[in-house]
Amino acid sequence: MEIYFVRHGETEWNNSNRWQGRSDIPLSEKGREQAKKTGRFLKRLIPSTAAVFTSDLVRARETAEIIGLFLGKSPIVNPVLREADVGLWNGLGISEAFESFGNLIEYWRKDPGADIPDTEPLGAVQRRAVEFVRYLSSNYPGKQVIVVSHALLIRTALCHAMGLPLENHYRLSVHNCSVSAIGVGRAEIRALELNLWRHLEDY
Repeated sequence: MEIYFVRHGETEWNNSNRWQGRSDIPLSEKGREQAKKTGRFLKRLIPSTAAVFTSDLVRARETAEIIGLFLGKSPIVNPVLREADVGLWNGLGISEAFESFGNLIEYWRKDPGADIPDTEPLGAVQRRAVEFVRYLSSNYPGKQVIVVSHALLIRTALCHAMGLPLENHYRLSVHNCSVSAIGVGRAEIRALELNLWRHLEDY
């Protein structure tokens, strides 16, 4: 089967470089336009998609609902697809977060089992992602499925598919409303596409 991961569209917090984590921030107008462009792109790429799944956070749900209109699919909401909980620095700007919690953030990025108050280890995020991939492969064999989620969860899934140590996740770019795909066979998982975003450009 093939799983097409879509990162949610842009929000105002993305635009201002703030950590969102589990904060329920809606799409900006630009994010809604990105979702429309991605819906058109996916309709051409995989017109016979079997299902559209989404995180329960509003920025992902809204993205999935817009994409679903182009594919004739109502999104299936699953909280397993939520973003990582980064409670300790949630809501802070990127630079502000590194000024206040730089050492902890580096520890969290490099150690999959990092034990930090109110903050989900990346290893736990990856376990959620991999378990969901296994669920899809069992229930949608040979099918194509779209999963609308968040940067961290998508990057951890890609690391798993590519056999990369999890501390390399930050080396993978996953733009808002980009598409990344993995193929799941009986014996292996492999990366098919990474961070497709050119469909968002205006020509």
